[in-house]
Amino acid sequence: MNKISGARAIVECLKSEGVKYVFGIAGAYLVPILEVLAETPEIQYISVRHEQVATHMADGYSRHTGKPSVVLATRASGASNTVLGIVTAYSSDSPVVVIADLPPVQSMGRGEYQDFDLVALFKPITKFSYQVECASKIPYILHKAFTIALHGRPGPVFVGIPSNFFSEEIESSLPFKRHGTWMGSQPPQRIIEEIVDMLLESENPAILAGNGVNLSGANEELRMLAETLAAPIVPEYCQLDLLPTTHPLFIQDREILSDIDLLFTVGTNLPDFYMWSEVPKDARIVQVELDDAQVCKVRPADIGVTADPKATLNAIKHNLIKKIDEETRIKLKKRYKRIKDLKERFLSERWPKGEWEASPIRPWRLLRDLRETLSPNAILTHDSGALSTHWLSRCFDFYTPKTCYCCLGGVMGFALPGALGIKLAEPDRDVVALVGDGSFMMVNSALTTSVQYDIPVLIIVNDNSSYMQIKWRQKPPYLGSNLLNPDLVKLAESFGVYAERVESPSDLKPAIKRGLNETRNGRTALLDVVTVSDPKYATPETYFKTCSSS
Repeated sequence: MNKISGARAIVECLKSEGVKYVFGIAGAYLVPILEVLAETPEIQYISVRHEQVATHMADGYSRHTGKPSVVLATRASGASNTVLGIVTAYSSDSPVVVIADLPPVQSMGRGEYQDFDLVALFKPITKFSYQVECASKIPYILHKAFTIALHGRPGPVFVGIPSNFFSEEIESSLPFKRHGTWMGSQPPQRIIEEIVDMLLESENPAILAGNGVNLSGANEELRMLAETLAAPIVPEYCQLDLLPTTHPLFIQDREILSDIDLLFTVGTNLPDFYMWSEVPKDARIVQVELDDAQVCKVRPADIGVTADPKATLNAIKHNLIKKIDEETRIKLKKRYKRIKDLKERFLSERWPKGEWEASPIRPWRLLRDLRETLSPNAILTHDSGALSTHWLSRCFDFYTPKTCYCCLGGVMGFALPGALGIKLAEPDRDVVALVGDGSFMMVNSALTTSVQYDIPVLIIVNDNSSYMQIKWRQKPPYLGSNLLNPDLVKLAESFGVYAERVESPSDLKPAIKRGLNETRNGRTALLDVVTVSDPKYATPETYFKTCSSS
């Protein structure tokens, strides 16, 4: 019977799982795997300069496509450098598979060079963390890891493989079987009817929707249920692309939850305590989640089910329609108008009244000009800074699902490498990374990966020389929050990237158009947009509060 090396077995497993991209940094102990990858045209290896960049790229690709991607890391320090990216992937339901070499089995536990318990490190931030015990188990463990990464609510996994297994030979007849696609189900009809009865009894229900809606493709079902029930949809943190943000029932103000009598959650993830803190203590709770760990996670639920959101929302809507009589229809029509009026009031107050032509550029001017220049199906990635967390959620519209990606784990540095990963999946669409200067400087080595592998994206740096998310919480002298940046244009140009510095509001749109044209012609572009550094502009709340008191 033919035999193959453990390294070749690893690559054959990746092929059988449909992996197209492996991200990483070459390491001495990984050479046997790299040699096999070099002769495997089905998989492209993409080299980066830091493992955080590799993991964010993998996350962007996997989050957008729903397909697995792989990060190949060296033992100890290399694998440890993926932690920030894995935290992000774990928070974002992204099926990223990290494979790392470990010291040879005979050396483990003896203080061997770079002997570190990576399985324990990754256990709390992955769905599955495991060390392969013998070379013959490589195919089985990798198949299991991919299955877990994709099953139910997706998420990252970690597999550590002792390096002596790479050269060890195993039988090549082992089954390399592609993972099956998990198909969710809906609750029994009895439960569906109980949910419908509770929804109809409610005088003021609301829907809290999360990333599980995008994962299951339940966006249209969410819209139809909300319209049938005349209930507002409040998105979880930064989930701004579940429905068009212009929809009358899509409300980005959590205060609407303060007087509800029923909260219907669907596809939620992290317990958003800011959202839940608004919910009255006596409100009834109905949960439809992909992951049973989310049910009753924040508060006891009157009804909690683990099921496919798409199928379940569809079943609830059909049963609702059957039970809505004329009296109820009149009540729902009035409720719809009330919510629509609330949305119109919110829209009328979303923009500041002035300072549109002021320099340095104000946050809302940057966002308005960017939105008006981009096409509706352009994809935007952004980081966990003040502009993204506060102004963007208030002022930026999204029109189609899977066009808004941020760092749900609070990690800085996702937007640029995440955009590169998404661009690999969407080479014909505009992909824009909106980053703060603080985040950009943490991962700017991704520029060389963008150029080396011809992955053209537009990078817009919100250059306020500050960690603004921290600065607005401080008093002068803003210890640790003021930044000294290099010349970002020269830095970008040194990588071969097209770059401009934008200081005047009137130059924003022309510069964005030039940057987009560069990316469409195959060249990454960077715009260094100089924005106001005064912390009163950090958030809508700080700005409007300052204006009202002056």
